[in-house]
Amino acid sequence: MAVYPVTGKVTVGGEVPEGALVVLNPTGSKGSTEHSPSGKVRKDGSFSLTTYDADDGAPAGQYVATIQWNKVLKKGNDYVTGPNAISGEYGKKESSPWKITVEAKPNELPPLEIKQ
Repeated sequence: MAVYPVTGKVTVGGEVPEGALVVLNPTGSKGSTEHSPSGKVRKDGSFSLTTYDADDGAPAGQYVATIQWNKVLKKGNDYVTGPNAISGEYGKKESSPWKITVEAKPNELPPLEIKQ
């Protein structure tokens, strides 16, 4: 399946959620051929999506974007993954307000902003 470059930026309450995972969940049902492209948020808030190979993009289609941001916390001498720092609606495809269309060309998504 052909994929097209997809890039974007995300902020949470004006803060960059570095290390957060952005996932595009297909809205149609294609069975086992369905892919959920994803990308990690960088220090500047940008991300590039991957389906098969690093930063290759996503198949054209309709998606709902979700985000998971588990901040790393210091616990004693160790670091552990904390709870999702983003409100629940953005973490579930059933409730996320982020509707995304990937076209058969390079795609620059509008800024994804969460006001917390």
